[in-house]
Amino acid sequence: MRGDPMDTLAAELGVRAEDVVRAATPRGSVLLGFPCEPKACLDVWRRARERYATTGLWPFVTHTSPLDWEWADAPGDSHTDQYHGPILDRLTELQRSELLEEAALFGPARAFPAPVRDLEDLARRLTGAAPAAAASPPRSADERLATFFAAPPEWICLVPTEDPALLPELLDAPDTPNHTPFPGREGLSYRDHAAVLREWHDRYGAEICYLDTDAVLLSVERPPSDPYERARVAIEQYAYCPDFDQFLGGLPEIAAHQVPNRAWFFWWD
Repeated sequence: MRGDPMDTLAAELGVRAEDVVRAATPRGSVLLGFPCEPKACLDVWRRARERYATTGLWPFVTHTSPLDWEWADAPGDSHTDQYHGPILDRLTELQRSELLEEAALFGPARAFPAPVRDLEDLARRLTGAAPAAAASPPRSADERLATFFAAPPEWICLVPTEDPALLPELLDAPDTPNHTPFPGREGLSYRDHAAVLREWHDRYGAEICYLDTDAVLLSVERPPSDPYERARVAIEQYAYCPDFDQFLGGLPEIAAHQVPNRAWFFWWD
C-alpha cells in the first residue's frame, strides 16, 4: 500500500515487502511482523523503536509469527476498577504473606536473621541483604534473551498504538495462569499487566522489548540506583512474577541482579 508506514519502515530496515505478514487482531487492530536473524533482533528492534514517533508502530521481539499468535477467547477482566491506588501497591499487599514467606526461605541466617514483621521491614532488611548476593556485571537485553531461552527469538512484530503499555491488552499476552493474588484466586488480567508496565514506564522508562505467550522483557532507561529503592522494586517484581525462583532466585538475587539492569525479564510457568 502506497504511503503505508510499515512499507516505509521495512524499506529502511532492509526487509522485503513480501516477508512482512499481517494478522487481524480480535481488538480490531493489526499485528505485523517479519522474520529476523536472531543475532540481529535486538539491533533491529532498536532501529524500529527509534522510528516509533514517526510510524506509530511499536516493535517487539518475539518467538511467534503474527499468523501463529494465540488469542484469548475474551479480554481478561480488569482488577484496576475494583481496587483503588497503584496496582503494584495492591499486588505487594495482596501477596504480603507470600513475600514474608519468601524472606524466610532464601538465606534466612544471612539475609533475615529474625522474623520479618511487615513489608517495610522486609524492604529495609533486603536493602542490606542484596549486596551480599554474588555481584555480577549488568547484562544487556541481548545477553538476557540468550540466557533465558533455549532457542533465540526470530521475529520482529509491530502494533499500531499510541500507548505501548497497552500491548498486553491488545495482544492477549502474557498469560499468567498460576498467578492468583486477588481474592477469589483470579489471575492477572491483560489490563493489570498494562497498569504494571505503565507504572514502571513512568518511574524508570521501562518499555516492552520482547513479548510472547508467557514472557516479557523490558528495556529500562533509568533503573533505580538507590539500594532501598532497588529493594522496594525487587519486592514489586516478585509480587508481579512469583516464578522468579525458577530462573533467577529469591528477593536478594532480584535486587542484586535484575533490578539494577537495563533489561528486566519476567516469565510465568
